Amino acid sequence: MANAFISTGASSLGGTSGSAGLVQKAYDRLVEFALRSEPLIRSVADKRPVRQTQPGSSVVLQRYVDLTAVTGTLTETVDPDAVAMDTPTPITITLNEYGNAVLVTRALELFSLADVDPAIANIIAYNLADSIDKVAMTELRGGTNVIYGGSQTATSGLGAADGLTSAKIRKTVAKLRAANAKARKGNLYWIGLHPEVSHDLRAETGAGGWRLPHEYDSNDNIWAGEIGAYEGAYYVETNRMFSAKDGADQTALATASAVSGVSGAFTIVAANAAFGGRAEVGDKISGTNVGTSAKITAISIGATNTTFTVDVANSGTVGTNTLTVTPVTRVFRTIACGQQAFAEAVAEEPHVVVGPVTDKLMRHRPMGWYGVLGFKRYREEALYRLETGSSIAAL
Repeated sequence: MANAFISTGASSLGGTSGSAGLVQKAYDRLVEFALRSEPLIRSVADKRPVRQTQPGSSVVLQRYVDLTAVTGTLTETVDPDAVAMDTPTPITITLNEYGNAVLVTRALELFSLADVDPAIANIIAYNLADSIDKVAMTELRGGTNVIYGGSQTATSGLGAADGLTSAKIRKTVAKLRAANAKARKGNLYWIGLHPEVSHDLRAETGAGGWRLPHEYDSNDNIWAGEIGAYEGAYYVETNRMFSAKDGADQTALATASAVSGVSGAFTIVAANAAFGGRAEVGDKISGTNVGTSAKITAISIGATNTTFTVDVANSGTVGTNTLTVTPVTRVFRTIACGQQAFAEAVAEEPHVVVGPVTDKLMRHRPMGWYGVLGFKRYREEALYRLETGSSIAAL
């Protein structure tokens, strides 16, 4: 029997009771934050200016160059010639301003369901740490020493099967020790790796792999999913390690017809069915009149059609031509380093700023963050980047 006082079939859940509208939806006033990863890349920078001469837009750090070893003997009656000291090696860190801001209005504070001020302060603080961490990662991952997964010799050849292995870790640690790189904790180097890369490393079985010695020693860390110290390094597992779809092409997905298309954007009929829902930003898209080497830069899923935005212009109207999406392997960057691999210089530490109220009715209160700093790789010989695929990246 239908409820005589509550109509749930009205304009919204809760409906109305007659024309009074006394029964309404309820809202939880506790609004949760988005899931977040912990910023940590900046902590890799353990080298900083110690005795800076004066403020400047850039800071030059320098390293002495050792003398060449002398292995010949001295002649008893001959005074050896003096040799010149080499010029110190300069490393320049360019400082830049960074910041972001939002505008908190009086109307928002008065009308908001939740208490917005603490939430905005929290979001601003996280944006500060998140942004600076990404700036640091951009510099850190640009090192010159690279080891590729599997038997590959370039990023473009890496496939999902070219995951991180214990053998690649051993090679990296050996290269660091051979280059006299100082360990960061005891005799261990620091390695940061993505969870999907960690999966392949921890799944290794047999002699020389990660899992066998852990199984014989203790199962506790396997149950906890910890990596700990292994093969001369200690590991930090974080999804903040950079990845990009710049590896090898995979098997093309089924084709679909474009019902409309202009330069740079296409609408694909029943894209989820045709492409199995697997098309992602970074995958390639091709077909008649589609620009060469086009990649998907954005995907907007509608009720029946999906719009794919690509990074190059068309050579003509797509019309009703058939399009093909080719998934590209996601390549993960694992970073291994010793002491002083990474440096930072700070003119003004990034911090939260509450701006002044300057409008006539005092309704607008700005809040944001600001900082002036820079990052630079300091000792390339103490820094290695391992580029690999992952067997679970496309799942």
